Amino acid sequence: MPVLGILLLLAGSAVATAAVFGVARAVPLEKRKANNDAMGFVYAQVGVIYAVVLAMVVVGVWETRSQAHENTYTETNALLQIAWYSRTLPQPDRGRLGALVEEYTGRVIDDEWPLMAGQRDDPVAWRQFTEMRETINTLEPVTSADEVRYEGALDAVAQLGDARRERVNEAATAGVPTLLWIALLMGALVTIGFVYLFGMESLRAHAGVVFSLTFTVGVMLLIVYEFNYPFSGALKVGPTAFQLALERIQVVT
Repeated sequence: MPVLGILLLLAGSAVATAAVFGVARAVPLEKRKANNDAMGFVYAQVGVIYAVVLAMVVVGVWETRSQAHENTYTETNALLQIAWYSRTLPQPDRGRLGALVEEYTGRVIDDEWPLMAGQRDDPVAWRQFTEMRETINTLEPVTSADEVRYEGALDAVAQLGDARRERVNEAATAGVPTLLWIALLMGALVTIGFVYLFGMESLRAHAGVVFSLTFTVGVMLLIVYEFNYPFSGALKVGPTAFQLALERIQVVT
């Protein structure tokens, strides 16, 4: 997690903890203790509901990032299969297809990946992919062995197209909706705010409970924020799969 996020979280937790002492002065302990039983029942219901919703969101954004990460390897595996297929072709098809695979991979790393952080894609990379697909589609296998390899190349370019579209869609549409963000923040305020209404004999213990709860909820929200978009932020999915694939492609072609 970014250092700035942790520092802001600590500062917010400290402010929330300091408010405990203000509430203690404004509302006598006896009045707050009188409502402990009723408030405890209500707080248990509110806490459980918020915990379930927050946990579901955290799991959801984590799964989205994991799928995006795995999809990059699906795409690069298809690229490597096409690169290997290009070695079986005669010139000039071998050189043309091999160059397209290498250019596309490099374009994704250098140009498209920074664009995905802003939820965009690179039209040049789309054209390179289209040219790669058209090049394979126009090939005419001669022998039965050529036909087997050609079928594998068709499957690989179809897999490449599917993985590319999924990656672009993940970059453009992933993220927690604004309405859900509002619900998460409002739920955090209610969940933490309820703790101020309890009466505890030890003011220090009360302050410790508030700090711990605020920090824990804040950490979970920070995780959601960092995983909100899989291709941006401190915990973004990087182009590692494409970088590794490019090294191998340059050897193959």
